[in-house]
Amino acid sequence: MRNTRWIYKEKNNEYINDKYSKNILSILEERGVFGEENIEKFLNPHLKDLRDPFTLKDMEESINIILKLKKENKRICIYGDYDVDGVTSTTILVLAFKELGIQVDYYIPLRDEGYGLNKKAIKEIKDNGADLIITVDCGISSIEEIEYANKIGMNVIITDHHEINGELPRALAVINCKRKENEFSFDKLAGVGTAFMMLLALYRRLDMEAYVYKYIDLVAIGTVADIVPLVEDNRIIVKNGLKILGKTKWNGLKFLLRKLYENSGTREYNTYDIGFRIAPIFNAAGRLEDAKKSVELLISNDNKECDIISYDLLNKNKERKEVQESILSKVEYEIENKKLYENSSIVVAHEDFHSGVIGIVASKIVDKYYKPTVILNIKKEEGIAVGSCRSIEGFSIIQALNSMKELFVKYGGHAGAAGLTIEISKINIFKEKLDAHVHENLGDKYLLKPIKIDQKIGVHKISYDFLEELSLLEPFGFGNSTPLFSIENCSYLNLRKIGKEKNHLMLNLVKNDVEIKNCVWFGAGDMYNFIGESYLLDIAFKLKMERYKNRYQYKIFIEDVKKSVDSNEYLNMEAIKNFEIYDTKFPIKTVFYTRKEIGSKLNIIYSDGKVYVTDRKVTVGELDEAISYILIKSKEYFGYNFKLSLIKIVGTDDNFNVYVEIDRDYNFETYKIKDGEIFKEIKNYLIGELEYNSFQKKILKGIFKEKENILGIYKNNRGIGVLIKTISLYYKSIGKKALLVTKNNFFKKEKIKNYIETSEKIENGYDFYIFLDYQLKEYIDKSLVLNKKNIKNCEFKTIEDDFEIPKNINFIEEPLLINKENIWSKKLSINEKCSTLKKIKNGKEIFATENIKVLF
Repeated sequence: MRNTRWIYKEKNNEYINDKYSKNILSILEERGVFGEENIEKFLNPHLKDLRDPFTLKDMEESINIILKLKKENKRICIYGDYDVDGVTSTTILVLAFKELGIQVDYYIPLRDEGYGLNKKAIKEIKDNGADLIITVDCGISSIEEIEYANKIGMNVIITDHHEINGELPRALAVINCKRKENEFSFDKLAGVGTAFMMLLALYRRLDMEAYVYKYIDLVAIGTVADIVPLVEDNRIIVKNGLKILGKTKWNGLKFLLRKLYENSGTREYNTYDIGFRIAPIFNAAGRLEDAKKSVELLISNDNKECDIISYDLLNKNKERKEVQESILSKVEYEIENKKLYENSSIVVAHEDFHSGVIGIVASKIVDKYYKPTVILNIKKEEGIAVGSCRSIEGFSIIQALNSMKELFVKYGGHAGAAGLTIEISKINIFKEKLDAHVHENLGDKYLLKPIKIDQKIGVHKISYDFLEELSLLEPFGFGNSTPLFSIENCSYLNLRKIGKEKNHLMLNLVKNDVEIKNCVWFGAGDMYNFIGESYLLDIAFKLKMERYKNRYQYKIFIEDVKKSVDSNEYLNMEAIKNFEIYDTKFPIKTVFYTRKEIGSKLNIIYSDGKVYVTDRKVTVGELDEAISYILIKSKEYFGYNFKLSLIKIVGTDDNFNVYVEIDRDYNFETYKIKDGEIFKEIKNYLIGELEYNSFQKKILKGIFKEKENILGIYKNNRGIGVLIKTISLYYKSIGKKALLVTKNNFFKKEKIKNYIETSEKIENGYDFYIFLDYQLKEYIDKSLVLNKKNIKNCEFKTIEDDFEIPKNINFIEEPLLINKENIWSKKLSINEKCSTLKKIKNGKEIFATENIKVLF
């Protein structure tokens, strides 16, 4: 068993929206996205919603300087950084300036030169004839270097996004989203996002804004690679950048993508593609050699050059992986051999480590052992070691280093990651001090990796419909992580080890007659025996929809597994199933596969626990297990009927992919003639074997037997919706129609419009009127007025709701019901409701929500 603790994210409010499911709204709520307007902006981000770049302090001055130099045909040098953020920042400015006719060069330091500006480079740029340096992704802390530039007459504009510690460098202009003077209200841009804001401002000034968005795919790559939060402007950039990545205009990027993906031009790219395939290739050049190679590729139009450089970069990345795996293997061996995992922290030092990859190795060690980790590359000839530090949630590595700063030649970083240089002779002292500091400042609880779960879901949710809706939340990344779900009490089949090293696991999960095949747990070969010894499992996982042989597959990627706990606490499993199905939002979309040509007259039939699709009474396909489970149980529990409508048919080499929408069928038909028989069929259609309550009976008797106009004084949870539906269905059954007149928004979510026409004002042409919480100026014959308060001088017969709650009923909140045996909820199946009603009459103690009042 892994050292983990599961945390379910808290949600304080529940926002109702007819457009999206409760699952999606709940995830959005946890991420701070509320209200219809904010939800739409989040799910459908547009480039027009990017903030005004001119609200960044010094942007106006910077654009003026650039345009002045353009007019004077002066030369500008872009000074970047060797990571992907720096490479893409440099690239977009070079490409754009060339397009605009600005003389431009670029400079990216080697890793050995160190991060940021250096005096030697500034002097070299000056000697090469540049009149201005524009820094990208660096410069905000280069106080001394800017003073030197000023001294030798080298003008500098800084664009950066890093933290501002103390005074600003005395450059011509300093553009940074973290400046307090900004009117720009978003401080989480990447370096490339900041550079793009400069371009957006420049192109707007030149009345060329439409031309600047072709760079957005490069901006997206740098933004994802720099692990900034994918919210607000960053989300707009990345979502729109991913859309055009397959059709990129940049020749070098196009060549690289072709080498990575067979379908590079038609592929729908995601943040995983950037973060784990594309960005590491650009990073490899900076880690092992020279990041200028990446810029050369991205700005080149020469096919031969692009082919050679992209091939070279791929080889460098392969070399980086080999170096990384070699170091990781050595580190893991030392941890296991010396039992370093028993310490509060992990520090490993070797001579033959490569400084360019030890940060990645440190991150992988944290993922596996979940302890603050430092990996050191010993440089024996220099008498020092260079290290990369990675931390865990709740522990600031930079604060730890601050507490022992006398040990270091130099160091820096932030809470989660840091770098340091230390004399070799002080490494052992550092190990001891760091371990003691972690032990003293971090409780045992925090050494358990938190598995932050967004939601528990039923296995039936794992379907095309849910995964399609889930994709609206993309792009995923830091600040908008891929949702993590859990399913409890699963059985499993076909557990096996996979992969070249047999270090991954695959198994099939089974629950409620639904089987999800080929669920993968990467890097979990060591958990094979643990799972094999477990009867039932709780699974924490991420979901992904993939296509294989032109069919959709719903993939589970496991994050953690626990044995299902045999708790003494009672769990009402039948209620849990009822609640899960009740909460299903219709319509739902799905895909089935057929080799038969079909028309548009599709229906569904049930047979032997499966659901089939027919076309003119010929079976043409089968719905998947999850959707079949939802439809079968909805019919069994609540008596729902369904209709199926065709969305589209896509022909493939293997079959026809038929996209359909399944919705509830609210159509009610009766062939009865007598009123009593009609009402009986309506009741059975709406509430099954249950009976109308006392208030409903009095109202119906007054209208249909006594032929009275009625004023009904109602109370909450008394089945007003069922009453309205009954009246409307009766009039439909005899060829007439009723109108509901109301401004009550509650009835929008009750889907009352599927049963009765509604309006916010009185309209002519109806045989009966129902007024719900509506202020009437004059009363109309053949009407029912439903109001919570009595109305003075009303001519109608008044019926006040009056009922008593049996003493054997206890009211509790709905989430607590699943721990009780005898319960009531509106979410229970009709059969379970009838069973509860019998128990009430027999005097058994019942736990219920407020809507049990509908019974009496």
